[in-house]
Amino acid sequence: MSLHDEKDIEKLLENFTPMIKSKLNNTSYQEREDLEQELKMKICEKAEMLLGQEVPGFWEFIAELLKVL
Repeated sequence: MSLHDEKDIEKLLENFTPMIKSKLNNTSYQEREDLEQELKMKICEKAEMLLGQEVPGFWEFIAELLKVL
């Protein structure tokens, strides 16, 4: 993962943090910190997976689509 990707993930976590904190108010006080950490880990895992995927270009997509048809 590149430094650019890490910064993107950090920004994503910053954007999600207020929502995570507000939703954690529905959780018992003892569980909040652990749950917050788990949620942030899952967000990082999914972001890394999506950033690592190779997306075909338009013409590559069309060529693959035509093979199937």
